[in-house]
Amino acid sequence: MEQWHNEDPLHRYVGHDTAQVKVLNAEQASDGSVNALLQGERFEKQIHTSMPDGSTAAVRQYPILPPTRRDYPDFLKACTACGKCIEVCPEHILRPATTEYEVYDIHDAQGKPTVSFELGYCRPNCHRCADVCEEGLLDLVSEAQKVEHHLGWAQFNSLTCLTQTEHIPCDACLRHCPYKAILPVEKDGFKVPRIHPRLCTGCGACEFYCPARPKAIYVEGR
Repeated sequence: MEQWHNEDPLHRYVGHDTAQVKVLNAEQASDGSVNALLQGERFEKQIHTSMPDGSTAAVRQYPILPPTRRDYPDFLKACTACGKCIEVCPEHILRPATTEYEVYDIHDAQGKPTVSFELGYCRPNCHRCADVCEEGLLDLVSEAQKVEHHLGWAQFNSLTCLTQTEHIPCDACLRHCPYKAILPVEKDGFKVPRIHPRLCTGCGACEFYCPARPKAIYVEGR
């Protein structure tokens, strides 16, 4: 599948609460329009991650690339899977891919880096991975660059949010977002997050700090 799901066309269909609808398949035409096949909460996502204690962490459809301007095919073709970026990441968010990239019919990407946020998030000014990438693929080094070419975008699922399941207030994602990309809106008597897609960089802070299991707010790759 070609890379199609930037924040503008996707949010026309998904909005800010993926408990309502999910994208099963979509493709973007040359004029920018999107043809999407949608399905409800029964849609089974393909990428499941776990916390260190074995509990379910995030469940996402699209893999997350490391900090790069390149799209999936270009990055994965040029990456040598040397593992240096994984070794130096201070937040331990980079890991060797197994089958994550197969959603794009890319079946030879095992061992190449992908991102997951169980142990941390991509700090705005961190560029340790870029410093060691001998191929020059990891080229998002400044906060401004990460805002312009983000890792992905956050999505919210009200069906797992503690405000809806436990009926208790929670604003962990809002408080920890370094880009102020999350706004509180009213839902069933509690404040829930609404994501501003142009401010969100996909850094994963919201996902990392979310106390729900599975995570009520999580990042989808771009």
